[in-house]
Amino acid sequence: MSSTPDAPETPDSKPAPAKKKVSTQRRIISWVFILILLGVVLLEWRAKTSQAKTFDNLDAAREAAGRSGEVPFEDFQASMIQGSPSEELDESGAILKLYHYRWGGVFKTYHLRMLVDNDGQVIVFDTAAEGSSVSGMPRISKERMDAFVKGQKEYVKQKAAESAEAKASRDKQAAEEAAAAETKSEN
Repeated sequence: MSSTPDAPETPDSKPAPAKKKVSTQRRIISWVFILILLGVVLLEWRAKTSQAKTFDNLDAAREAAGRSGEVPFEDFQASMIQGSPSEELDESGAILKLYHYRWGGVFKTYHLRMLVDNDGQVIVFDTAAEGSSVSGMPRISKERMDAFVKGQKEYVKQKAAESAEAKASRDKQAAEEAAAAETKSEN
């Protein structure tokens, strides 16, 4: 049996349940939660894309530099940085300065590290958070460089002293041989 929509309602059929109305307070809480979640996602996306765009800009400039692959640090600071990262400078290197940029997201911090030489050229860069080398290039600290130079100076002095001793020994031996030859020729 089919019933038609115009058929009168019979006492046996149950009326459709009325839709529950969602309270205004519940809707406000839901929308506030959605807006907060959207804000968090936006902040994380902004940090990630700013770091990625900065890295891409630097990589493109390095490729455009050609064979040397060096990018002027001033150019990087003037036009390649995206967003507003925090900057940390580590000048403990003997030759190269380490610049560390951080873009703070809500869940993760995005990094860009680069080595800059004394001429103001970006040599290498990477996105690692920490490490003793940047993109496989180790840094020599001022202390290690000073210790190396001091060691080399001591080595040179030691070799010079050994050389002087050897020369004196040879001169003494030559003098003794000359004296012995002179004594022999007198006899």
